[in-house]
Order: sequence, then C-alpha cells, then structure tokens
Amino acid sequence: MKKSILFLILGLALSIISCQDKKSTKEELLPMGVSKIVVKETFNAGGYTYINGENGLWLAVGQTNIELNKAYYYQGALEMRDFHSKELNRDFPQIYFLNSISETPTAISKPKAKPAAQMQKQINKKIEVQLDKKEGITSIADVYKNQKELSGKEITVYGKVAKFNKSIMGKNWIHIQDGSDFEGNYDLTITSMDVTSVGEIVELTGKITLNKDFGAGYSYAVIMEEGKLVTSAAK
Repeated sequence: MKKSILFLILGLALSIISCQDKKSTKEELLPMGVSKIVVKETFNAGGYTYINGENGLWLAVGQTNIELNKAYYYQGALEMRDFHSKELNRDFPQIYFLNSISETPTAISKPKAKPAAQMQKQINKKIEVQLDKKEGITSIADVYKNQKELSGKEITVYGKVAKFNKSIMGKNWIHIQDGSDFEGNYDLTITSMDVTSVGEIVELTGKITLNKDFGAGYSYAVIMEEGKLVTSAAK
C-alpha cells in the first residue's frame, strides 16, 4: 500500500514537472525570424547601444535604453566580421547590427531604411585627399551629379580608401573619397571581391547602380557594384 501511494505521488510530481516544461517551451516559441537575447552587458558609444548576451553574442542598435538581465527580441540582424569601432578603439570579431530591438517579440517592426547619403555622412567623415587627375577617371562628385546618366554603366573611379569592411553578405565593402564633393556627397561605396585597406590609393572599375536596398537598413542612392581593383598604392 505504501509503495502504491509512493508511486502515485511520484507520478503526480513527474506530471506536474512535465506540464511546467511544456508551458515553458510554449512561452519561448518565437515568431519566424525573431531572436531573443538576455542582456549581460551594455554601453553606449558613437550613437549606438552595444549589447552583449549569452555565449558572447554582440549586438549594436541605434542608441536606446537597455536594461541588464532583461530579455529583448530582434530580427533582420546584419552580421559584420572584424568590425573596428573608432569610438571604442575596439575590435569585434563578430557583431550584429540591428534596425530595432523590442521588449516583446510581437512589437518588432521593420523601420524604413535610411537614405544612403545620410548613412554615409554619419559613418564616414570627410578625409584629406589630394590626388592628381587621371584620364578616363570619373570623379565622385560627377558620379553623384550625373547618376541618372551613369546608372547601369561601367566606369572607373580613383580615390583613397576611407573605410573597408570584409566579408559582409559575401562581399567586401570599400568606401573611397577623392576630394571632390557634390551637394555633400563625397564618399562612394563599392562592393568588390578584392581586398584593400584604409589609406590605400585605389583605382576601381565597376557598374553604377541606383537605389540599391540590401535590407537591414543598408540602402544606397548610388553605389558601385562588382568593383574590380585596377591599381592600388600605399598611402
């Protein structure tokens, strides 16, 4: 009799635990494409809020209030490898940039992408560049000024690398400046499979594309795609 009562109690206990586990599992079900992070560390720098979560995962989002040890939800993360933050003077082997982050998985909305010129002004400062003119080269000012006529055409540009990001969405991202400026546009973004480095003087040939949206807030009014490195020289 005692054994029967013991088995009955044990069975009830296991049943309760099982129900709790199922309830917990159900509560953790997230909408498709939505991920969760529990904040272990956070700080603000350069207009961004950096968030460190489980397993060393790093996120960055436009500056917002984030609480420690609290769960947040996000989607549409853009991975960046070997990212260097000038404001922090720190390298992140892997970090994900977000459009937005939410306290609830159902409150996430996809904001409109920022215009390319606006993003460039925020990210890349104008650098000092003095270059000799070269025949057959289109200046960055003329790229922006004559963008409609150049759309879909292959041209050659020449400038100094202001920023370089490697292996994002299967491409390398090169930002060059040549000292010219059209209505505040002085920095041209180029996607390429070639590798260069900040400070190098480069000549690249590629196709001009207008209104290119890569998602995750990376939208460009003007961009050069499939850029091929013709020449490069140290700064």
